[in-house]
Amino acid sequence: MHPDARVRQAETALRALRLGLQQVADWILFLEDDLDFNRHLHHNLQCWRPLCDNFGPMASLYNPNIRQRVVCETEHWFEAEPTAIYGSQAYLFTRQAATLVTERWDEIAGMQDIKMSRLAALLGLIYYHTPSLVQHVGRESAWGGKFHWTQDFNPAFRNPQKRAEVKI
Repeated sequence: MHPDARVRQAETALRALRLGLQQVADWILFLEDDLDFNRHLHHNLQCWRPLCDNFGPMASLYNPNIRQRVVCETEHWFEAEPTAIYGSQAYLFTRQAATLVTERWDEIAGMQDIKMSRLAALLGLIYYHTPSLVQHVGRESAWGGKFHWTQDFNPAFRNPQKRAEVKI
């Protein structure tokens, strides 16, 4: 086991993503620990247009204040500035993006949130759900960094739309 908690966390993230690729699913949901979830998470993902219509290679359900490029309030998403992304509490990857991330992991310096987002951005745009469907709970970072959370978490939000099944 590596003595640096940051290295251990990044190595564990890579192993988790590789395990996700062994499953049969359209999207791979990558979650960190210390999270609280929206009560209607599955329904909201089934209704979310960026997933249903394959807008991009990666999405996030947790927004720790990421810079926005384009916002669509009626469909509950925004397009993120990829160089400003951090916080891998709840990422979603297409199989193609997860494969690229695992194959090119060592090409990007930093922890898993930086590696994953920068590599996935090579394939296309990255979208965030609004409001956040996941909240980071606690008060301390697991690896000693600055603790962050989202200001727009809504545990009761339920998208009024109906959409087709998405395998996650």
